[in-house]
Amino acid sequence: MLTHRQDTIISDIPEDWLSKPLRSLLEKQFSGDWGSDEGEQAVSVLRSTNFTSSGALDFSDVATRYFNQDKAETFGLKKGDLLVERSGGGPDQPVGRIGFIADDLPGNTVSNFVQVLRPDPGKVDPEFLGWVLYELQRTGIIERVQQQSTQMRNLNWRDYQRLLLPWPEPNEQRRIAAALKLADDAIAKAKAELAATRELKGSLLRSLFSEGLTQPDGLHKSKWITCPTHWNIKSLKAFAKISSGFTMGRDLSRYGTVTVPYVTVVNVQDGRFELSDICSIEIKEEELETDLLQYGDILMTEGGDRDKLGRGGMWREEITPCSYQNHIFRVRLDAEEYKPELFHFLIQTYQAKNYFYSHAKQTSNLCTINSRELKNWPVPIPPMEEQEIMVDAFQAVERQESAAEKKVDALQQIKKSLLQNLLTGKIRLPIEQGEALAAPTKEARYG
Repeated sequence: MLTHRQDTIISDIPEDWLSKPLRSLLEKQFSGDWGSDEGEQAVSVLRSTNFTSSGALDFSDVATRYFNQDKAETFGLKKGDLLVERSGGGPDQPVGRIGFIADDLPGNTVSNFVQVLRPDPGKVDPEFLGWVLYELQRTGIIERVQQQSTQMRNLNWRDYQRLLLPWPEPNEQRRIAAALKLADDAIAKAKAELAATRELKGSLLRSLFSEGLTQPDGLHKSKWITCPTHWNIKSLKAFAKISSGFTMGRDLSRYGTVTVPYVTVVNVQDGRFELSDICSIEIKEEELETDLLQYGDILMTEGGDRDKLGRGGMWREEITPCSYQNHIFRVRLDAEEYKPELFHFLIQTYQAKNYFYSHAKQTSNLCTINSRELKNWPVPIPPMEEQEIMVDAFQAVERQESAAEKKVDALQQIKKSLLQNLLTGKIRLPIEQGEALAAPTKEARYG
């Protein structure tokens, strides 16, 4: 028998709120069906892959399955329905994600790993209930009612239905749901702004590195390069020194050593560095002269998964001193020939990635590029005055992208705070004019 340590599974609640078991708030519930590979009637079937971490459903890859005509005619999802992921999850992700049905979906159904909850609108606001269930999964509380097999997690459906949930009076439920919708709308708008900024950045990368600022003599086109004819083209080794970092697991017992932070492949992302989790290691004392990173160094990954090949950016002495491991290339440019601030953007272009992919050694899932191929990379070099203008343009849009990312992060933190505080009554929204507030007693809460 599942017990609650607090008034509800989420937390204690205000004196004028009730708690209700989930099953008492539903008009109907039903599980899904996976159907067959072929049959009489094609049906769109939502499954675990259509769930997201935000509650919105991803309709970009909805499965098509087949059912007999009579059964297919019974299918349909309604606005206000809530989808619950009954089976799935992963090592770091509890099962129980929620999907909101925002509009009627006649003829659609769900797979057998998904449960449809149809809230009773006379008892609960469907969106409010959805956010309460969403919070159970987001905070990990859901793990109290899940079981784990070798490959997946499963909800204990009997216990899940018996969970005591916070239940303010209906008008307050609607106010809470409306506030959370405003937060969601703001996040969606900010994400759209971020996507537009990234599209602008991508467009600039494509156009400026292939067409330049001017084309007085037309374009040079070859297998690996498209660029203005007045640009120079040189192999990377002609104006840069390329080296790899230290090898892990070396025997340094005969050497004097010093401990320094170091960058790994995990820390090197496409156009940025993720340094929130960085380790330290012992290196030889003499390597302090050769293996430490300097401002303007370009770090590029040797490979691994396909998306890791050649990704990287310019080091701005985010950590000092700092070294790097052997699966990372350090490119130290002659800044009089090629500005490292511009090279930072060059390696993010399709032309660069196309060269890396085409010259990589590939296995079933992994690909790597060696230093010889990297050194022989033919690089188009704009005149220095054009480089400076291009850097200004790219850095302006990168600042815009960073500001948009911070805005999305800030809004998501606001939504998280709203979920924590509104759904537990720690913050109460003002009563609208003319609205009456029912205030049941604490003793009635478990009736």
